[in-house]
Amino acid sequence: MIVGFASPSQAFAAPVKKAIVVVSFGTTFPEERRESIEAVENKIRAGFPEYEVRRAFTSKIVMKRMAETQNIQVDSLEQALEKLYKDGYKEVIVQSTHLTPGEEYDNKIVAVVHKYAKDFDKIVIGRPVLVYDGSNGTPDDFAIAVKALKSQMPLLQLHDRSVVFMGHGSPHQHNPAYGKLQQAFDTAGVHAVVGVVEEVDHPNYGDAVALLKERNIKRVILMPLMLVAGDHANNDMAGDEPDSWKNLLAADGFQVVDIYLHGLGANSEFQNIYVQHIKDAIEEKYVKSY
Repeated sequence: MIVGFASPSQAFAAPVKKAIVVVSFGTTFPEERRESIEAVENKIRAGFPEYEVRRAFTSKIVMKRMAETQNIQVDSLEQALEKLYKDGYKEVIVQSTHLTPGEEYDNKIVAVVHKYAKDFDKIVIGRPVLVYDGSNGTPDDFAIAVKALKSQMPLLQLHDRSVVFMGHGSPHQHNPAYGKLQQAFDTAGVHAVVGVVEEVDHPNYGDAVALLKERNIKRVILMPLMLVAGDHANNDMAGDEPDSWKNLLAADGFQVVDIYLHGLGANSEFQNIYVQHIKDAIEEKYVKSY
């Protein structure tokens, strides 16, 4: 048996202060904030009790409206990191709840972490939901996401109907993640069609309708492919305006048999994806340190 003795400095050394910053786009819908964003944060908090878990949003518009109309202040990522630095935290995991590594992720998360890299002993970014496709020893994020999404989709998979997911897309650059997710659904034999609300990106509404017609689908169930069922889901997807997907699909001859107005953050299997990505970040697997 080997017995070791700590030096006085080691014996009384304070534990390293560690934190996880969960970064979301944000939403002004209070119920969705609780059901989706807060639910993800609580799952992370339960999974990593040794870490302080804090919230940050990337949308300045959302933060401004919440402050003005709900008297709720939410930090930007810059503000959250400043506070952690001043509070003496040494190790930080920044976990994005964004679905894809698009412009918002690059400019408002990665770029910000670069600015604060020297302020911490360790700062690592946990990847978004849809990054790796299983090649070169990486996880298949798309297959994992499909498995999680199946848990909230209707159990009855009939040949004449399909779930139609509305994602966000990017107005500035094409994001191939949505096309890869469609391939993952097809490989798994799941009746789902993916589209994005940004008309300049693909697969957009027209692409989704073309695929529905190609597959001779007559009935559809609408679901948001977003962390929260906020403005896009309630208005662009399920709203009463003529250009909502609900009404556009009806005008194009489809029957909208159901609308699922809950964000992905309310799905416990989807919450587990973020927990796993934090574990990967802590172990510095499939991530880049700064």
